[in-house]
Formats: sequence, structure tokens, C-alpha cells
Amino acid sequence: MEPPPQEDAGESEPLLKYERVGGHFHTLLRDDALSCIAGHMNFICVGTFSGHVLLLELNGRYIRRLHQHHKRVHEICIDESGQHIVSCSDDGTVAVYALLPMSTEQDASRVVIPTSGGEVNIYNFYNAVYSAQLEHGYATKRERSFACGGISGQLVVNKKGWIIDKENTIHEGEGPVHCIRYHENLLAWVNDWGVKIYNIETDTRVTYIERPQNCPPLELCRAHLVWHTLSSGDLVLLVGWGHTLRVVRIKPDHDADRSQGKAQQPPATLFGAALTAEVISFITFDFFVAGVAPWGDHAVCILAYRAPGSSAGPTEGPRQGQKESGEGVVETTPCPEMHVLDWQGNQLAVDMLQLRGFDKLRASDYHVESLHQAIHHTSPVLYLCTPKDVVVCRARDIDDRVAYALSNRAYEKALDIALTDVYALKRHALDELVEYYLGELIRSKQFGAAADVCRQHLSPHLWEKYVYVFAQKGQLSAIAKYMPTSNPRLPTSQYEMVLQHFLDTDPAQLLCIIRKWPKPRMTDRPATTTGARVSAEYTKTASVFDPLYDAAAWIVQLETVVRRRRVAETDVDRMSMETSYVMEALAELYTATDQFDHALRIYLSQGSLCTNKDHAFKLIVEHNLWDAIRNKVVNLMHIDRDAALRMLVHQVQSDQLNVHAIVDQLEHKRDLLHEYLHNLFVHRFADYNVEAYASLHERQISLYAEFAPSLLVPFLQTSAFVPLEKAYQFCSERSPPLWDAMIFILGRMGHQKKALDFILTQLRDVHHAIQFVQVRADRTCRST
Repeated sequence: MEPPPQEDAGESEPLLKYERVGGHFHTLLRDDALSCIAGHMNFICVGTFSGHVLLLELNGRYIRRLHQHHKRVHEICIDESGQHIVSCSDDGTVAVYALLPMSTEQDASRVVIPTSGGEVNIYNFYNAVYSAQLEHGYATKRERSFACGGISGQLVVNKKGWIIDKENTIHEGEGPVHCIRYHENLLAWVNDWGVKIYNIETDTRVTYIERPQNCPPLELCRAHLVWHTLSSGDLVLLVGWGHTLRVVRIKPDHDADRSQGKAQQPPATLFGAALTAEVISFITFDFFVAGVAPWGDHAVCILAYRAPGSSAGPTEGPRQGQKESGEGVVETTPCPEMHVLDWQGNQLAVDMLQLRGFDKLRASDYHVESLHQAIHHTSPVLYLCTPKDVVVCRARDIDDRVAYALSNRAYEKALDIALTDVYALKRHALDELVEYYLGELIRSKQFGAAADVCRQHLSPHLWEKYVYVFAQKGQLSAIAKYMPTSNPRLPTSQYEMVLQHFLDTDPAQLLCIIRKWPKPRMTDRPATTTGARVSAEYTKTASVFDPLYDAAAWIVQLETVVRRRRVAETDVDRMSMETSYVMEALAELYTATDQFDHALRIYLSQGSLCTNKDHAFKLIVEHNLWDAIRNKVVNLMHIDRDAALRMLVHQVQSDQLNVHAIVDQLEHKRDLLHEYLHNLFVHRFADYNVEAYASLHERQISLYAEFAPSLLVPFLQTSAFVPLEKAYQFCSERSPPLWDAMIFILGRMGHQKKALDFILTQLRDVHHAIQFVQVRADRTCRST
């Protein structure tokens, strides 16, 4: 699979993507020009300089013409339901459209917008109307109202009643009203003096924001107002005007409420409360603000316009537009720019936009419409509109981010991005990204990392392919431990290929993999008589239980390898670790095929090299293999001395193992013999301290003297079958003599005087002598 072509890896990843809207715009813009745009989650509505109000799908496909104003359409507003639209025009009219309800196709894949029907109410104000807005929740209100204003300087709220409409002039006398924005009971508007916010419910002004200094006329650079509700419930008004952006937070005025005796409202509740405004962010720019839209909770998108002759932004963009200024002087018009900033003014992203005809436009010719308010819980979608162009601006989705990473050959990053939301992938497949990354790791010989990627992300149908890839690279050891044994079940040849690889190169890994994989069993393959009919369901189910490899064949092969290795080893009594691993792998297969005696024979021959010690002892007990160890006691103790002693001591009364036979085998392993007899004496005293084992008691004297002299006296004190004269003679002949044992024996035989003499002359322990005399005196008193 060929990776996509490489691009410049030094560029930072873009935040936004842009797409020019086609559809009906190709026909519309040929003979007309756009003057405004409004968006809904299901459609967009555009106005033109010739007065048309058109309804289009989001991709630009034509739906219907709503109305024909006689002059330029200045603004369009759509209510939340999408059933009511208002437009205003230079011809002095405001048109309110009521559309028929939208429907959904049977498969719920698409919303159908009526192409006809509905009604239009026309309101004539006889002067150009620059802005018109439907109140919040217009479709649900009994008395529906809209606000409008224009060149007359009056801000009018029209309330539609059952019989007649009521008009209320909220404000006038400060120049034309250029921009109006509704939010619930709040009304904000712009005139030549500044921005005012008005509370319709309480009939009070909330705040006034002065017009920025050195701001060009509104005809050249419009003011932009956008209400935005944060996820915390706080309400802010974004005010972009001239070179500035203000973020104004609206909050309850608790001081005013207390003075009027009202209860304080919760912070997120503005309805019915006295309100105040606070400018929480003020940012100035070196360009004119041509459009504003919120971007998340604490960021904003700014469409930047730079006047002809000014320098371009942070990234030099193409300068195709040129304007002549004076004789011999040519001034260039920079491309518009899209900036994403946080409320502290930190730049998050910036793009130069090649919009059609930008070299002939003013800042007031641009429009930015956000669908964020209509489509909740999604990334903002912005429509950038000029008289001759419409471009959709979106956050780059997961496919875009993956494509960008792939173009820079950042395959690991591409995979990490895809894994954040696999179900959101539309243009890329996860398997494709995994293979890109695996290819990079394998080319750079990072086989361990590649195997780990296979373990985590490789699809079942790709495992067979990549096992062979690792085999071709001589790296089966990297992938083997992750190979699946079910879902998917790989071909038997692949499992046997891995076993053969480890047998030839790493017997220790051969043992590990045989232990890890499900072992073949006698019942794995279904037994059927020749010619017998087997149902398809049975055959399909039985195939799931087919062994990973042929155990019988591998037993034969491992037996052959073991024999060859043992012949090649120079020291017959010692085997190499590699041979031991092969033998233990053979023992695992013997156990899997119920040849338990053969498996135990291998463990016994390994001795201390055995790595599965617990299993060896478990085989003996569970499968009654006492005969197999009857003459192999030394080998058993070499596997695990403590476990062997526990087993041998436990069987002292059984018929499986004879104590004297065990002692005979340990005759030349005096340390093991001492351990065995000592454990018998300590743990099975009642069974061992009998006449049948008297000869062993005598033998223990020399063993204690050699390996544990401090335990000899306690043994002499307890044993009922120690010949005292022989014990005394043995202790006295030792070099140095065992004085403590000799003193005890003399005391037992009645030679107290001689014992006391040894205490004083040999041990030179007066305290011990006093104790010895007192003990003998007490015994004499008790006996009399």
C-alpha cells in the first residue's frame, strides 16, 4: 500500500478548513451579487443586491425564492425553528415569511424543506431599513414581535396582535440604526454614537458602549454584534467594530435588586432581573474587523480586512489585487484573513483567504454567519460571504487531521489521532493507518515496537500477512508472543514455523511459547469413522478446536533433537541449558498428550535445571507416579529439596516409598540424608521414634555431629533408641570432642562426677556446673 505524497513537515497543523459553496451560487452570482446571508441548521437564506431573498440548502442547492424586494436586501434573520424568516431592504420594507413545516424523509437521512406555500407579511417603513431581527423564540410566542431600524434613526419593535399590530419606538435621534441583535428579553443595537443594550421586559437600558475612536464610517466598516451563551450559562455580547473587539458580560445587578427589594437571581438567570454589563476583554488590532463569530467558550473568529497599501498579516499571502493611487503608484490590497483568538488576544490560528473579488471590496462588503447557535454540541460552521463568493469555514475534522499527518509521513500521529474517535473516520480506514505505521517501523527496523502495534491494533484478517512479513525479516521472535490463537486462528503452518524458528535459535523461547499457547489434547480432533456422515454444523464447530500444531510430530522431532544434543555434549553428567529447555518443552508436550510418566522422567533427569518444579511434584501426586521416583530420590531432591523432603516425609507410613530404601539411595549424599532423617524426626516423631528405625537413630548421631552439632543434644534427649556408649565414644573421638553431648550422655549413664569435672575443666562454666548439680539434687529428692 503506497503512502500519500509528502508535504512540508515544518508547517504547523491548520485549525480550520475552507470549502467554496457551489450549487445555485454559480448561476446566481453570474448576474447578481450577494448582499447578506443567514444560516439555519437545515438551510441558508441569502439576499442579493437586486432584492431577491432565496432559500438554499447548506450545499448551495436551490430550494425556492421567498420574496422580491425592489432594492438591495440588507439583512436576513431566521428564528430557531426555521419556519419564520425576516428580511429588510433599502426599499423601506420588512418582509416576515412563515414557511410550511419541514418534514423528514422516511429513512431519516434528510430534512425536506417545502418548496412552496407559506405566507409573507410586508411592513413598509418608507425609509431604508438596515437591520431586522425576530425576537427570541418567535415561533412559540402568542404575540410575536420583531425589531428593525435603519436610516430614519428609529429603533422600532413591532408586536403582532390578533387584530392589529403594535409599533413601539425604543430609541431615536442618534443617527441611523445599523445592526440589531435579539437575545431573549435583551436588545442590542448600533448607531453612529455607539452600542446600546436594552432590557425590553423591564423597559430599562442595561449599558452603553461608546464608538471606538478613529473608526471609519459605518458604510465602510460595519459594527458586528453577536450574542453568545457560554457552557457555564453566562451570557456575553461580542462587539467587533473598527480595530477593536470587546467581550461584554451581562450579569444580574444585585445592588439594584436589593435597593428595589427583589430577591437575588441565580447567576445564570437574567430574565426578570436588574442587569448590568462588564467588559471582560478588550482587544485592539492592526486591521479592521469585517466579521465576528464565537469559537467555543473563550475564543473568537475574526475576519480581518486590511486597507489597500497596508502590510499583510503574519504570513505573507498572495497579493493579486492592486489599486492605483496617484501617478506611478500602485497600492496592493491584501487578502482577507481569518484569525482565531482567545479572549486574551493570543492567536490560535490565522489563514489568508483567496476570496473572489477581494481586491475590490470594503470591510462592510464581508459577512460572517455562524451556524453554531443553531447546531448545538458541534463545532462551529461559518459561512463567509462576499458579493461574489460564499465559502464554508469549519474546524478540521478527524479525517482532515489524519490526512495532514499522513502528508507529512507522521504515521504514528495519524494513528493516534484516528484512535481518539475511530467511528468518526469517513475517508480513512483504521487498518490502512495501522499498516502505514507498521511499514514505517519495519523499514526502520523497530520490530519490537511494530509487534506491539500488531498486538494492540492489527485486525484479524491482517495477522497472517504480518506473521509472514516478520518471518521474512527474520524477526519471528518479536511477533510470536503476540500471535493470536483464536479469533483469528492462523494456519497451522504459521504456528509450526514459529516453533521451528525457536527450536533452531532460542530453545528458551520455544519452552515459553509452548507453555503459552493452548496445548493439543487427545480430544482436540473429532473422531469419525470412515464414510460416516458429519453435519456441516459439527464440522464448522470442530474446526475451532483443531490443535495449533501436530503434537505427535513435534514429540518425535524434539526427542531426536534431545538425543543429538546429548551425544554432542562432552560432559555426560552435565547438560547445557539449551538442552534442558528443549527437554522441558518435550515434557510439556508429553503432559499435554497424557504421557505423564515420560514427562516426569524428563524432570527427574533435569534435576536443578528444571524450571517447572511445582508441576513435577504435581504430576507425582495427581497421577500416582510413585514407582517412577522410587529409585530417583536424589534426582527428586535436586529438583527442589524442600518440596521433595515434604513429600518423602509425608509418605513415611505409606506403601509407595520405603524409608530404608530412601536412606540407601541417600547414602552417598550425606547432607541430603541428614535433611531427610532430621525432618522425619521433627515432623513424624511418633512414626519414626520406633524400634524399626533404631539403626537410623544411631546413624543420625554422626550426621548431627557433622551438619548440626547444636541439634545433637536435643536429639539425644528425645530419641529412645540411641546407644549411649557408642554415642559417647563417637563424640569423644571427634576433634574437637563434643563436650556438651558427652556431658549429657555421662549424666544419663549416672557418671555425674565425671560430667561435672568436664563442665569445670573443659567448658570452664561455673554457672553450668551449678545448674547441673541442682538438677541432679532435685532428681534425687524426688526419687526419695
